[in-house]
Amino acid sequence: MFEIGADELMILNLLIHAENAENIIQESGLPQKVGIDIIRQLFHYGYIQSLNASNQRQNSFDVDGIKKTRFQLTAKGIDEINASK
Repeated sequence: MFEIGADELMILNLLIHAENAENIIQESGLPQKVGIDIIRQLFHYGYIQSLNASNQRQNSFDVDGIKKTRFQLTAKGIDEINASK
């Protein structure tokens, strides 16, 4: 089971609008490796989705190019934010 902590919630809050991972990591102030790991976990557990250049949902993303990949909250991610308030 995946537990949502303070860092995960911070990243979820940054993804209300689609953002690329590089911007998310910079805005969060987390170390790059930690930010990437959290994004990968949130994607894996369905809290966020990856988007292509046309803002269409992708089922996967290039792990090597994660910093350029755009992510956005899913309904599950929004529910988690609302539950934390």
